Amino acid sequence: MASLAVVAAFSGAGATLKLADYLGESRQSGQAYSVAILSGILLGLLLQVGREESSYVAGIILGVALGGKIDRPNLIVGLLTVGTIGFVLVLVQRLLTPIPWLLAVVTGLALLDELAHDRLTGRRGPAEIFSRLRPCLKVGTVIMALAGLVSVLTATAFLGFDVCYGATSLLTNKKR
Repeated sequence: MASLAVVAAFSGAGATLKLADYLGESRQSGQAYSVAILSGILLGLLLQVGREESSYVAGIILGVALGGKIDRPNLIVGLLTVGTIGFVLVLVQRLLTPIPWLLAVVTGLALLDELAHDRLTGRRGPAEIFSRLRPCLKVGTVIMALAGLVSVLTATAFLGFDVCYGATSLLTNKKR
């Protein structure tokens, strides 16, 4: 997959994941399921792009799941979509195995972001800013890219995911 397509797929996955979350909360079930499936398709396809991308997708999913955030039926359907695509990729030998150390780091940082968000939401000052920004995985990704541990493409793609997730969050919060 070309570099721009990888960044676009990650960005689209971030936007659709947040939109699925919002629609699920809003009880707009048909749309919520459709968007969750689309997000799952994008994330599932990213499992075959490269080992770093596979590590990020699997690590984010594991971290969020361990944080208890896959908590609505439409999000579970999105997760099942990723799992189904992963299973098919295994069958056709196209699934790229995550890098163990990177999978562990991404999972840990994603989980830390989720736990901090849960525990710090509603507080004032720096804790509130930290809670909203969920900076652990972002900062960790930049550090790993600067240290040459992950490619600039993977870092850019993940940051695209995160920026689009955040932008969608801002847009959907205006509708509440």
